[in-house]
Amino acid sequence: MCGILGLVAADRRSLNIDDAVVITMRETMHFRGPDEAGLLRIGDSAILAHRRLSIRDPLHGQQPWTSGDQRYTLTYNGELYNTDELNALTAQSFDQPLSTRCDTELLMRTLIAQGAEGIPHLQGMFAFGFYDVQEHRLILARDRFGIKPLYYAIINNVLVFASSITAIQKHPDFQSRPNRRALIHYLMTLRTHFGEDAMIEGIKQVPPGCVLTFDELGISVKRYWDYPKINEDLTETETESRLQQQFSLAVQKRIVSDVPVGMMLSGGVDSSLLGTYVKETLGEDFTAECGVGQTEEAEEESQFARQAAEYLSCKFDLVTVDEQSYQIGWRELLAQTGQPLATPSDVIIYRLAQSLQQKVGVVLGGEGADELLCGYTPVHGIGRDYDELQRLIQAEDEAPEALEYFLQQIESLYGTSQKATLAEMYFALATIFPPQAIEVLIPDSTSDLQEIHKYYQKQLKVKKGKPHAGLQAMIRFLHQENLQSLLSRLDQATMAAALEARVPYTDHQLVEAIWSTPLEHRFKIHDEKFEYEQLSIQLERDEILESKSVLRLLARRRLPEELANRRKASFPTPVHEWMQKEWGTWVHSTLTHSDFLKQQFEPKQLQELVENPQQAGMLLWPLLNLALWGEQFSG
Repeated sequence: MCGILGLVAADRRSLNIDDAVVITMRETMHFRGPDEAGLLRIGDSAILAHRRLSIRDPLHGQQPWTSGDQRYTLTYNGELYNTDELNALTAQSFDQPLSTRCDTELLMRTLIAQGAEGIPHLQGMFAFGFYDVQEHRLILARDRFGIKPLYYAIINNVLVFASSITAIQKHPDFQSRPNRRALIHYLMTLRTHFGEDAMIEGIKQVPPGCVLTFDELGISVKRYWDYPKINEDLTETETESRLQQQFSLAVQKRIVSDVPVGMMLSGGVDSSLLGTYVKETLGEDFTAECGVGQTEEAEEESQFARQAAEYLSCKFDLVTVDEQSYQIGWRELLAQTGQPLATPSDVIIYRLAQSLQQKVGVVLGGEGADELLCGYTPVHGIGRDYDELQRLIQAEDEAPEALEYFLQQIESLYGTSQKATLAEMYFALATIFPPQAIEVLIPDSTSDLQEIHKYYQKQLKVKKGKPHAGLQAMIRFLHQENLQSLLSRLDQATMAAALEARVPYTDHQLVEAIWSTPLEHRFKIHDEKFEYEQLSIQLERDEILESKSVLRLLARRRLPEELANRRKASFPTPVHEWMQKEWGTWVHSTLTHSDFLKQQFEPKQLQELVENPQQAGMLLWPLLNLALWGEQFSG
């Protein structure tokens, strides 16, 4: 992959910035593209720059790429998988054949021939800046689900965009300050963005599936892709057939590379099923690895990865990360990404990527399966529980006892009443620091919490009168918000190791094919005779509710039963154990002496958490990240 950078002045003003400064900004992304670098001034008002990781046609495709007439310039990060289709689409607009095998040249032709209207034709992962010097117009676009990052800021009437936050921060006129609302949101959700806002004040991200246009009229953002409608008439057999066909095609497209291809193999059903298609497509031994923290429990978890590797007959290695290596990697990721880490798994994936990079140039991962196919029963189940509550409220006259019993369960798990919205149920169950804790911990946080609440009420708005409306809203929310966070984590960890990651479960044609199928084929209740007044998590324990049901149906045809039926398990990381033992003194010292934390939190409440690590548990994880991340603001 690559790192992109650009500066475009409003109203055709002259850019007052030296090349040396732009190079300093660009070189913060050296790890994203260690093979080549480029920089180009376009007139007086624009500069585009690039760092390249060569994957396809390494001898050609240097960027920024300029059209023959010098009107258009492109800086691009990504990989397009439908090059034949794009070539056919643009062939009539150009007299000369393509001069390279690079998708950069093909993307340029598509944009010249079609403008922004050509973007929906792109299949793959991408983030790019496309500048038209004649019209003084910049187009920024990002793939449908946010696989590739794209940040921007307005600095002295200049739009600055880049693949990383740190590149923008190096602009001499940019003042780095924490975005307080995004910080609060991070404490609640471990997500490093709040809507379009990054955790640095003034830096935003181009939303996934959107095109941003910057010209003499200002900034406009337009969505070019959205989810299809559901066809309730599709059978389970038809849904499985769709999954089989589209997933096979998705893997085939992502195997094409001029460098060796491997995969991350956790032993879960998503990556194990992916492995069967990789094996089928490559037709030869391939490299697969799994990463774990160095503990006895983590070693035991790796048995499923070993079992999958043995079944796939692939070249397998287990990458173990000890607490010292983890701490060093933690610091490295913070420095390179300019963001606190989202989950303890981030460093494990980073170390895994470093190991894989010694053997392959491209790696496939299983991200996106849980969001598309309803793999998070506790969280997807919030939507189903909401639907069941609404159904029982409507039928109260017929079955008052059923409503009363279910309400008792709702209040026990969620602590909410029958009037609670879906967003309120989500906050009650799925947040790290709930709103009540934030109000105690952070002074004057009420207005920020209100805005966050308003955002989630909008994102989790339920369309009344539709079947499974709560579950549908939750699926869409997680596919938009949670998936973006996972893809950001994967991009940061793999690009920090100069490794390209591809994610077949995010193929947009696969997503469209599965999204339009009935929800009960993904989140399936097997026994229709049971009493419906049970919460989703209890139904799963009783093996009545099955998450990712159609994927497991396909997996049972291609995998051993133990792998196909394996329940979801999180990436094994012993961070909690390390914080309580090996890191105990360091954790206490870091949190106690952090000037940044002292500025953000109520000292007494913060110290109470610090002095009671056993009780605080993993609440210390986001606090530690903020303490380390906040060091950049000291002085």
